[in-house]
Amino acid sequence: MIHQYRPNFDWHELLAVLRAGAGRSEFESALAARAGARYCVAFAYGRSGVVAACKVLGLTQKEIILPAYTCYVMAEAVVVSGNSPVFVDIDLADYNMDISAMKNALTSQTRAIIATHMHGYPADVETIRATAGDDRILIIEDAALLGPLNPWPGGAGLRGDMAIFSFSPGKHLYTVQGGGVVTNSADLYEKLKTYRDREMSSLPWKVWARRLARLMTGYMMLNASMFEMWNRINKTGPMQHARGKLGLEQVEMPADYATAFADFQGRVGLAQLRKFDAILARHRAWAEFYDRELRDIPGISLAPIVAGATYSHYAARVERRDEIGFRQRMRTRDVEVGTAFRQVVPYMEPYRPYAKGAYPRTEQAAREVVNLPNYPGLSAANVRYIAESTRRSLQECLKL
Repeated sequence: MIHQYRPNFDWHELLAVLRAGAGRSEFESALAARAGARYCVAFAYGRSGVVAACKVLGLTQKEIILPAYTCYVMAEAVVVSGNSPVFVDIDLADYNMDISAMKNALTSQTRAIIATHMHGYPADVETIRATAGDDRILIIEDAALLGPLNPWPGGAGLRGDMAIFSFSPGKHLYTVQGGGVVTNSADLYEKLKTYRDREMSSLPWKVWARRLARLMTGYMMLNASMFEMWNRINKTGPMQHARGKLGLEQVEMPADYATAFADFQGRVGLAQLRKFDAILARHRAWAEFYDRELRDIPGISLAPIVAGATYSHYAARVERRDEIGFRQRMRTRDVEVGTAFRQVVPYMEPYRPYAKGAYPRTEQAAREVVNLPNYPGLSAANVRYIAESTRRSLQECLKL
């Protein structure tokens, strides 16, 4: 089975885990430098950083604009911080926020905009800031799927007031879990660090041990047969990421969201950062290969090839995806195809009170997007086989 995702681990990460000493502070410095920012604060999750930022900036009972097509955890963080998410539709050209819709959503209560770089496509942060036209509105870049580029597309580094990173499964950098906030503001940095050290500094040994065990499991998953066995046994593994949450009934942060980012995670993050350029190069190469091999096939809209995109997920759209059983057809060919963001967030039960009107382009993306495998561990032969399997599966559907 060719899986949608496998960790990009080798002996460098294993040695990083085993090495004694600090790691979090060094990782924070390296991540900030890589992102073209002055400061970084690491958290247990990226969403933990969003909550902390709202707390230290006194944002409560305000409106925070974000795209309807995104990971539900960003809306979760907004609600947990005591604010109201305001959802807007997207542009199917790059799956990012429709800036004209964002403009229409602005009110006197707007105090932040989350500019998501969806699927690794860079959002137009400068235009978002100019359209907001209010220095009181915080521009938060959700860079979980973009990765810490330096320079970032369109500039020398961070363009928002802060950016959020995530290091969970499926991201460019993987440290089991964890997140980071980067900023150029000394004031925001000091407030975030103070809050983190006061409110999110505990790390119970059971939490530490569980993360370490998951990390070592990730290392073993480099072996294809081990990965296959683990994925069959662990039905909540990375291949199930975002699957079980479609029936989410209430806003609920992870139990360990207020714990610390462990030093061993920082050391692993440093090892990942050292090969980040190679990781990005492979993601881009496979995206461009799919683009060449799958052109002119009826029933599929290929992922846009955009300068500066990092293609954390190769996001194509298949018409009538579920009706024709596209994913099942690919699975019979031993290829796992993902649908990482198949929910319209404001239509999920906890966020229905915040939905306003329809989100037709988000609905289409949620209904049609498929994520073909795209990660460094794939071989050229793997990618050729995936492309050919995609072609044959779609050809079969045309005969229905």
